[in-house]
Amino acid sequence: MGIYKMAVSAITTCLVVLGMTGFSLSVAADSEKQPVTTQAAPSLSSPATEHVVTFIRDRNYACTQCHKDSKDALLGAHASAIHSQTNRNIGCVDCHSTIGENHRDGAEQVTKFAPSQTVAGTVKPAADPLWIKKQNETCTNCHDNPDELRQANWTHDVHALDLSCASCHNVHPSTDPMKGITKSSKIKMCVDCHSDQRKAKGDKK
Repeated sequence: MGIYKMAVSAITTCLVVLGMTGFSLSVAADSEKQPVTTQAAPSLSSPATEHVVTFIRDRNYACTQCHKDSKDALLGAHASAIHSQTNRNIGCVDCHSTIGENHRDGAEQVTKFAPSQTVAGTVKPAADPLWIKKQNETCTNCHDNPDELRQANWTHDVHALDLSCASCHNVHPSTDPMKGITKSSKIKMCVDCHSDQRKAKGDKK
């Protein structure tokens, strides 16, 4: 009888062990089928969190690396003026526009200012009216009050399309040549210019 009880106990123990082993294997198999849901900690160097700094070249600074002559320095009223449209100091590109890929081969995209007139004189040839218009439009982008221009001098109306502003004014002046000019000096400028133009026409006859 004792042997019988021991046999039953041994069989029961084996069945329990086998059952537990089967359950463990089943759990392990199920765990392998489940997708991994653990989320990795975000990387500080990932594109989503990395701050990208875009370098913007100062175009005005780029100009001054080549244009270093004293005549290229921005002086006078323009040096301290605040641009009415950008609310910052006036820079090279505000008046001269921007540079192109072939800037060293003529700088066609740059607005250049020079004494120019549509009627030829004995020294100055007749300039392209479109070039004069481009120069003067750059000036009137800021000096945009026609009444003030007329009040300063009636010639602003008469010469707006035939004479560049730079014929009388200077873009980079230490002092504007037209500031404080006397009446007799104004008349002399008019006479000198128109006399020269009449002389050029007479020479062609």
